[in-house]
Amino acid sequence: MIVIELIASIYIIIIGIAMLCMWIFLLGKKEVPELSTKPTQIYFHLVAELFTSIALIIGGIGLIMNQTWGVAIFFIAIGMAIYSTINAAGFYGQLKDWPMFIVLIVFTIISLIFATLIILLEFQIL
Repeated sequence: MIVIELIASIYIIIIGIAMLCMWIFLLGKKEVPELSTKPTQIYFHLVAELFTSIALIIGGIGLIMNQTWGVAIFFIAIGMAIYSTINAAGFYGQLKDWPMFIVLIVFTIISLIFATLIILLEFQIL
């Protein structure tokens, strides 16, 4: 395994676990007002976030274990995460929560870099 693959794998596993923990924390502290104001929308959003978290964790494990399916799940999961971080950045930008907005933009950029590097490795360009 190439070092960049290991780092990318650990990165997406951490992001997947962090997403799960963040939602558990927010739901536990009852800090999701959309449960009352937009219940259908937030339930679908939570399902999408759960699927993304699970895909990130499985993709990272598969890539670490050098499984052929691991690469496929990695690309699906990182694409889901990129969409999620861009979407969340818009949400926090609307709230003018600039620190969270910046963190999400940084995660988006890091995810794009890892996705690009893994593509370059898989197609033996690097």
